[in-house]
Amino acid sequence: MKRLTIILESIFLKSRGEISNHKIAFFLLFMNIITSASVSVYIPCLKQMAIDLQTTNEMMQMTIVIHLIGEFVGRVLCGPLIQSKGTKFVVIPALIMSTIGHMGCCLATNLPLFICMRFTQALGASVIYVVSLSIINSMFEGKEKAGVVGILELYQPVSWILSPFAGAILYEIGSWRLSFLALMLAQLIGLAFFAVVPEIKHHVTKFSAKKLVADYKFVLKNAYFVIYSLIPGLFAGGYMIFATSSPLIFSKFVGDNSTDIALFSAIPLLFYVLGTFAYRAIVKHYGIQVSKWLGTSIYAFFGCYIVYLVVSHSVDWTAPQLIGLMCIQCLGSAFLVPVSVFKAMQSASHMSASVGASAVVVFRNIIMSLCISLGVRFNGSVTTIMACVFMTVGGILTLITTRRIIKVRRRRKRETANV
Repeated sequence: MKRLTIILESIFLKSRGEISNHKIAFFLLFMNIITSASVSVYIPCLKQMAIDLQTTNEMMQMTIVIHLIGEFVGRVLCGPLIQSKGTKFVVIPALIMSTIGHMGCCLATNLPLFICMRFTQALGASVIYVVSLSIINSMFEGKEKAGVVGILELYQPVSWILSPFAGAILYEIGSWRLSFLALMLAQLIGLAFFAVVPEIKHHVTKFSAKKLVADYKFVLKNAYFVIYSLIPGLFAGGYMIFATSSPLIFSKFVGDNSTDIALFSAIPLLFYVLGTFAYRAIVKHYGIQVSKWLGTSIYAFFGCYIVYLVVSHSVDWTAPQLIGLMCIQCLGSAFLVPVSVFKAMQSASHMSASVGASAVVVFRNIIMSLCISLGVRFNGSVTTIMACVFMTVGGILTLITTRRIIKVRRRRKRETANV
């Protein structure tokens, strides 16, 4: 471990011993991709895992729910802990816990042990996103921070594209256990990396349940923070409805070929990835407000396209129309999601940044879980419309927030002029 730490210091530190911020940003992206991949990397192997662990396919699907519960618990707690004790106090024990969980999943021979280790792994890995936002909030400012948040927000689409294919390849090479072994090794690298990153500590206070509730009350009193932190969840939830319903949506067009279905569901995410690079360039040269209005304009077109499809085709939409719809949605999200996360963190005070980061990701988890639960209850066409509704609500919230900000600024200007 010590040798690995020395290697990482040579990679991430400049010649004068200063931290290379952009290298850290991309490594944070890598760690969040690994964390997100642990949710879905073993989905292609569920049937074989059910046989090996002597259980049913339905119980194996429930292990994904166990993971989400572990993430929820960890993310609720880690923000206030970081606020009180600092990042290293939280992230290093959490990554050790996650590493043990991956090893346990790799070696598990029965379902109860696998579920226990799955929960342990999720509980530990859940801190990575919150810690990443805290580090970015501390190390970057202004346009640079907005651009780095855009990089970080690539983690979910990239993971959703790559992790099922990676799991399938590792399964073909040897066994589903290789997926957890690979994730464990990646966590060890992350453990050494976070040992190198400087401590980020705001103030030392005693952690308690009363303080945890008070911290969340403090950030949730800010109406702008709540609106901005809900928007990423609405976008992610709408896409998850679409993704989890892809087999139903596309089976009538491409049959039951799982590879074709996976490719269909991944195409919109490629637009998100490309849109993110465009977002970074626009923020760098023109500012975050231009990116915000561009994303809102894309969503306005998105809403018009929904109206056109509903009026002219009712709910009997073709595969190209569905794909086109979700591509527009993901392109708009590439501009609005990082803007929303940036604005949410900006709305939270510096003293509550870590708690704000926890709230952002907890909202996202709750909305995604609700959307997945709703999605399984409807057929493909209805779920697509539901996805559209969620995406449109996100766009409307952005418009409302922008309008309120403009009104407040105009009122302040008038009051200043009168004085």
